[in-house]
Amino acid sequence: MNSWLGSVGNFAGKLYRGVATSFIPNLKDSKFYEKGVLTVQEFVLAGDQLVHKCPTWKWEAGKSGLRSKSLPEEKQFLITRKVPCLRRVNNILCGEFIEQKVVGEWVEANTLNSTHIGEDPDDPAIILIDFDKTGEAIIRKAELSSEEKSTDSVKEENKHKNYAKKEENFVDIDDSEDVFASSKASEEIISTRTYDLSITYDFYYQTPRLWLFGYNEKGTPLTKEEMFEDIMSDYANKTVTLESHPHQGINCISIHPCKHAEMMKRIVDRIAENGGKVDVRQTMFIFLKFISSVVPTIEYDYTRDMELE
Repeated sequence: MNSWLGSVGNFAGKLYRGVATSFIPNLKDSKFYEKGVLTVQEFVLAGDQLVHKCPTWKWEAGKSGLRSKSLPEEKQFLITRKVPCLRRVNNILCGEFIEQKVVGEWVEANTLNSTHIGEDPDDPAIILIDFDKTGEAIIRKAELSSEEKSTDSVKEENKHKNYAKKEENFVDIDDSEDVFASSKASEEIISTRTYDLSITYDFYYQTPRLWLFGYNEKGTPLTKEEMFEDIMSDYANKTVTLESHPHQGINCISIHPCKHAEMMKRIVDRIAENGGKVDVRQTMFIFLKFISSVVPTIEYDYTRDMELE
């Protein structure tokens, strides 16, 4: 019953927003630092920066009949294809991910990885975005100590040693008398899913919006239920729904943008409290950082350093 009511509510909300959007004028003046929202021009600038820093992302025009006149014809939305998803969310919830509330119903899947904002990893002006146990965004400056640099070097050296060991242990099938000696190891191989991720501009909420379309290891499209296996449980059928892509016309998993501006504003404010200022062109990196809390096992590219003003 609750699921049915939720579906009706989502449909009604979508219908209302669709009608309302046609009457809402495009945002002309920047409100990014005041409200965390973007103008169309700022969305395009931020998209250009993402494409420049992360070449796996690119602009696309989409279907001609679905293009918005408010956006450049060749820059209707951003997309990255064949992004690997090695594990299901249920397989990692007991491991390195910890769910914690950040804004309202927004939940952060906290990991050891932080978003870096700065030019140089050794630059003391780098800002790391993380979240503490209370769900507050932690914005801190980071400077690698000589000990940390040494540790990184050791890790890199060990990684190359591991690769060398793998090569030494490689078994040539033509020379091996026991072709099936490694059958046990092959049983442990995880079938890799891939996703096409796209970012559109939501004219109602005036923020970026993420869309996902998944494939299994054979390239067959995933069902809605299968794609929801890669969504944090707190979001499934709640802030994540199956909707028609505005520029492609295909059904995709969509992360609802109703909390995006609020989250963006909070992070920008915390960075300001620590003496920094985010350039509006760099907002896609922060956006993709907190979106990763919804899809923590989809390994898309967003970890690039950003220079603060």
